[in-house]
Amino acid sequence: MMLKILGISGSPRKGATLFALEQALEEAKRIPGVETEIWSVRGKKINYCVHCDACVRDNVMCIIKDDLQELESKILEADAILIGSPVYDMNVSAQLQAVFNRLRPIYLVHPGKLQNKVGAALSTGGTRHGGQEIVNMNILNFYLMHEMLAFGGLGGCYNGGTVWSRDKKAQGVIDDEVGLDGVKRLGLGLAEAAIAAKYGREKWLEMKKDYEKDFMIEKSPLRDH
Repeated sequence: MMLKILGISGSPRKGATLFALEQALEEAKRIPGVETEIWSVRGKKINYCVHCDACVRDNVMCIIKDDLQELESKILEADAILIGSPVYDMNVSAQLQAVFNRLRPIYLVHPGKLQNKVGAALSTGGTRHGGQEIVNMNILNFYLMHEMLAFGGLGGCYNGGTVWSRDKKAQGVIDDEVGLDGVKRLGLGLAEAAIAAKYGREKWLEMKKDYEKDFMIEKSPLRDH
């Protein structure tokens, strides 16, 4: 079985986050049949969501035209996603937050396309307890919002990979032996979980055809406003 894991680097520079992402994906490729690809916000033009609601009114992906469009198809095609971000003021980078906001319409335009796929998170911070786990939670929340399965990693990872880079870019990741070990085990565990999810997802979609009407759920929930 071929399996595609998409890595997304939320850092605007080539530093610790991209390096950690590469290390995790290299570990994932130890499992036969796993292919990986990395897309980075670095050097990309990504505008902010302006809440025009055109996506909701017209059932289309974001109408702002920039470099984000190239990511949309990659996300839909991936079997699993690993997103990494540097810690910016106890949160994800501004660029990554813009990506999350702009991808909001996926559940409307492509209902069920991401459902039960697996996603994982990693973060890099200049200080030891600089907000890495908070960043990971924000990334995992993105997956949960899109009906994905949030994966925390193998034992000891908890909610994803966390690295103390000391602002030394790639060398900082290498120097953080504990953090790098967690990142590698996150990549390996994500590949394992993604394979299990893909097998199960394909079987479920096949079974679902037999009694589709029993599982018809409106793609938007009831609202009280």
